[in-house]
Amino acid sequence: MTTIPDTMHGVQLVKYGSFEEALVYNAEVPTPKIKSKTQVLVRIKAASVNPIEAKVTSGNMKLGTFAVGLPSIIGADFSGVIVAKGDKVTDFEVGDEVFGSQERPFGMNGVYAQYTVVETISASIAKKPKELSFEQAASAGIAVLTAYQAIVNYGRIIKDNVKEKKTILVVGASGGVGSYGIQIAKSINPENYVIGICSAKNVQFVKSLGADRVINYRDEESYRSFLNKKIPFDIIFDCVGGDEYYKQLDPLLVKNGIYSTAVGPVEYAGSSYLGIADVFSLAANIAYKKLFGCHRYAMVTGLPHNEFRNKIAPMFNNYEIRGTVYEDDNIFLLKDISKAFEKIWSHRAVGKIVISID
Repeated sequence: MTTIPDTMHGVQLVKYGSFEEALVYNAEVPTPKIKSKTQVLVRIKAASVNPIEAKVTSGNMKLGTFAVGLPSIIGADFSGVIVAKGDKVTDFEVGDEVFGSQERPFGMNGVYAQYTVVETISASIAKKPKELSFEQAASAGIAVLTAYQAIVNYGRIIKDNVKEKKTILVVGASGGVGSYGIQIAKSINPENYVIGICSAKNVQFVKSLGADRVINYRDEESYRSFLNKKIPFDIIFDCVGGDEYYKQLDPLLVKNGIYSTAVGPVEYAGSSYLGIADVFSLAANIAYKKLFGCHRYAMVTGLPHNEFRNKIAPMFNNYEIRGTVYEDDNIFLLKDISKAFEKIWSHRAVGKIVISID
């Protein structure tokens, strides 16, 4: 039987501001305990970093659901081994290797630590495929949930259990969410025609994910030629945000197409301070697009945790889709988490950034 220590190593958010000052490594944080018969205690092997966590840590997003009690262990995406479970947990056993995402990255059970408690009824949790390393498994979580919601659910890519052939454009295809968007689009139906937009240095990475064509947005002539050809898209999935892409690309949608976004009308929303006035302005912009736009418009505001175990996780079997830790220098130690936050803050990371936890 695994001995569970009273304390653990973890990183606590102690203040808002610079990542180096806000995120403090602590070797004696109390180990969380199971409080419900449907919970499991997971010994974390790896966790991933998402833009939303960096935005909240910076102090730019402190309203509503993003409010955090300090000090707090944050983070949502994890992979690890179950070391204890509640009496009513039937789908998992002690010793199972699992991966998934907490319901909220700022709840009571953050993952930037050696242990976390997962509520098996409501959080995303599934057995980890043997093909995935712990680091690659941790790269799923919010990124794969967001891509699935935007393309499969909002895009209505499956109707009456029939996988219709679609033409899909992914903006920001080399990022954490976009890289899963490319894979999901091709995995759902290999006949889907999928185009990714990214910078020149990431073209080969996006092609390796299955994209049929990749557009370098920094090549003005090539990008303009792409726009002028007016390829009719069924789904545009925007992982960058901002009105510029919306104005350029929304006209390319077919009549019943959808402009689905992971970010919204503001490019990299949350990279600068969002006050109440900014939130109302953002909400008004979204409402206008929904009500008066030429096509359906949807921003991902909720994640399909209830579909992770039975629909999303099985897609990782037999490399149908794979983790997106593309570079070795995208893996950081827990004590160096501030460096991982700095990298994701640059908006130049390729694929996902993960934390390896001893």
